[in-house]
Amino acid sequence: MPCLAHPRPATLTLVMATALASLLPAPAGAWPLVRRPVENPTSVSNSQFPELVVAFQSRGFRVEREHERCTERGLYGIYLRRARMIVVCPVGNQSDTLLHEGWHAVQARCLRGAPLLDQATLDRGLTAADRRDISQLYTGAAWQREAEARVMARSTPDSYFAWVDKLCTGKLPAPVTATTPVPAPASR
Repeated sequence: MPCLAHPRPATLTLVMATALASLLPAPAGAWPLVRRPVENPTSVSNSQFPELVVAFQSRGFRVEREHERCTERGLYGIYLRRARMIVVCPVGNQSDTLLHEGWHAVQARCLRGAPLLDQATLDRGLTAADRRDISQLYTGAAWQREAEARVMARSTPDSYFAWVDKLCTGKLPAPVTATTPVPAPASR
């Protein structure tokens, strides 16, 4: 499912950051949803991309940086269901794109197309621009999947992967090896 540019506001207030951080309860045993103070709290830094790739790969997801479809205008990334591959095009904030497209992989492989978030949660997590963009491009179940991917991509990486671990346990094959090496994450 291709996802076209998903604009995010340049800055958000601390109140909005707190509201977004409290959208979802963490699954049992997960760490709390706490945002670190950054200029745009809904955006993960591009510098975190290698660490996020490793997190996906260690959970059995295949992540690629290049694909012939990346030449399509406005395409930031895509989850290819048949190939079971998350593609992140070399444009924009690739960390945000990976989390967004990665959620489409979770929807297909772990949730088997069933929604996770209810309408009230989606309404709280979507901006007016999100609602407008999604409504212009998607309808029905596709609208719900796209809205959910946008909301989930705004979670902190810890909360996001806690949900991935809860939803995908025992449902994925053994981890795949990346075709393109990704640098190891910096130690904390």
